Amino acid sequence: MKATTHLRTEQLLVDQFLTAFHQGSINLTRNLPIEPEFFIYACTFIQACIEQNYFRQETLLLQALLEGGLSPESGPLTHMFSEINQLREISTEIMAAAQSWQTGNKESRNEIVWDASSYTSLLRQHLERARTIIFPLADQMLSPETQETLAETFQPANPEEFILLVATLEKAVKQGKK
Repeated sequence: MKATTHLRTEQLLVDQFLTAFHQGSINLTRNLPIEPEFFIYACTFIQACIEQNYFRQETLLLQALLEGGLSPESGPLTHMFSEINQLREISTEIMAAAQSWQTGNKESRNEIVWDASSYTSLLRQHLERARTIIFPLADQMLSPETQETLAETFQPANPEEFILLVATLEKAVKQGKK
């Protein structure tokens, strides 16, 4: 399997998560039933699936493109690395705000709305940049052998755990929409 094919598959679950996560923030803005635990649980998915799994694998692909001659100082790789760092910072802010709300600080709800919107928007842009620019570049620049070797270095995630996390988030936002 090619590394880009593997990452495209990983993106499907991330896209599903983003839909539920975005709906959770909409429910929050509309004062529909949603608890701070929803956002804490969402941050669990972000940390385990997106940051520790997807970004780690994507970074390996980006490093291969660097080694293949793409510049780290301008162009798409600069944006990709910068977005990964920004997304990590925002997810930390979401977790802190959700924990603050959980302890009774109602003002933290506004921070969650803002940060969740920023996170969702930036991650969607990031994934689209990967699909339309990075993956085609990798398919052109990296040999099939390199792609396969790279894909073999991707540690298998626990997809059942991630699928269950997303299903739990989807259930929570559907209950809040009633």
